[in-house]
Amino acid sequence: MFSLPNRNRIKMKLVLIYFLIFGFYHVNTEMVVHSLDSFRAAVYEHDVIFPADRTKIVSRDEALKVMMENLMVYSKQTSLASLNEAQMIVFPEYGLYGLVWTRETVAPYLEYIPDPNVEMWNPCNEPSVYNSTEVQHVLSCIAKNNSLYVVANMGARQPCKISDPKCPVDHQYQYSTNVVYGPNGDFVARYFKFNLYSDEKQFDKPERVDLTTFDTPFGRFGTFSSLDIMYHDPAITLIEKMNITNIAYPTAWVDELPLLSAIEFHSAIAEGMNINLLAANLHLPSAGYHGSGLYWSLGTAIDAAYYYNDSLSSSGSLVVQTLDPLFSRPTGGNIKRLSAIYDSFTSNKTYEIKINGDIYSAVLVQVPHDELNICQGDLCCSGFYDTYLEPGELFAFGAFDGMHTEGERYYLQACVFIKCANNTLESCGSPTKVSSSYMGKMAFSGNFTTKYVFPEVLTSENGVPGLMTKIWYYMGDLIIDAGLNGATLSISLIGRDYSRDNLA
Repeated sequence: MFSLPNRNRIKMKLVLIYFLIFGFYHVNTEMVVHSLDSFRAAVYEHDVIFPADRTKIVSRDEALKVMMENLMVYSKQTSLASLNEAQMIVFPEYGLYGLVWTRETVAPYLEYIPDPNVEMWNPCNEPSVYNSTEVQHVLSCIAKNNSLYVVANMGARQPCKISDPKCPVDHQYQYSTNVVYGPNGDFVARYFKFNLYSDEKQFDKPERVDLTTFDTPFGRFGTFSSLDIMYHDPAITLIEKMNITNIAYPTAWVDELPLLSAIEFHSAIAEGMNINLLAANLHLPSAGYHGSGLYWSLGTAIDAAYYYNDSLSSSGSLVVQTLDPLFSRPTGGNIKRLSAIYDSFTSNKTYEIKINGDIYSAVLVQVPHDELNICQGDLCCSGFYDTYLEPGELFAFGAFDGMHTEGERYYLQACVFIKCANNTLESCGSPTKVSSSYMGKMAFSGNFTTKYVFPEVLTSENGVPGLMTKIWYYMGDLIIDAGLNGATLSISLIGRDYSRDNLA
């Protein structure tokens, strides 16, 4: 049984009463789900079959042999998804030929991909309309033979004219591309990836962002891939300006604990933006790629619709779940209500800890209940908690306000409560999957300069990270009132201030 100090009990009661009165009213008036029908979707985390040697240029036939092996897996998994009554399946980024390429070595794996908005085409029925489009033919037939939507990622080669001043020396643009096929095999959507990782030298960045959507009987969908989810375009524009609440999301995402685990961050985006996110990742645990799921606006769908297995002996997995279409989002912005009922805070020594390459200001958490605050830059994070704290375990409550520059560059604001890996100050911020401390009640918030704040909760059961949804996230405040199922790894609010991405 958790025991809060009297002052904390009063505050927690005020928070919960406020939420019960005003929070549910907000939910019932502004978060109404106007669904016609639920839909059943699938994602497949794919253990990609790599070509033997990715350092040399191969023939088109050799490239096709590798891709057809992967497509055989796609076909089998789509049949299984169909047997489970799925109406859409999403496959991962780089799922047809794997990772680590140069512009020259990836070229045999690419195909010309026409614009489906200009000309209707069914590659399964009309395979000879365009030359060397064998992959598109098979994907179209997989969709048709199983009567569902197929979303996959492949490589495109798009010829350009010598008169084009940006035309590459090989006279073609090369794009990482999402393709979508309807239940009858029709080619319905094409998306060229806009936000490339710094090591994706084999692909070109499109001159302008594709805002790609496609309609289904169960709602309108958008699609983008991988790093796109970290930036305003296309992700936020699709969701806010075009009212897209269903996203088909092929990705190749490295699991970066403690804050950027795939299941952790992708579920937080779904909850923070009130969308359905169908996220299919590669399954390459030896390189850190794993974690896929069907996430909805409460973080995950019912019955744990995600897959997390980083064992080197594990294989890919199919995840199938029923989701509800969403047609409206909460309005209002990032108004802080919890801060209005704080009176004073425990004064703790401030430390610097490194999390995912960023230097956070932090205070250590060493008692089972307390009030906390920490500031960095323009951001101040405040909260209180009541937890079962395993003797010897150490946590940190931290804040970061600045430019994330390790790997990719974007402006980040974060309030975090994390397990210190080896229960030492020096290990706070290092990846860990082990915890024995359980959160009972918690409420915290920050004075973010952005309304784009995403709530993360990652737990541990026997050293295996997992998700749980017993939290309230309302107008930027994260509240836990019934405890977490699983020991605590991290509880965080991750803010993205897109307006500051271009700061020097």
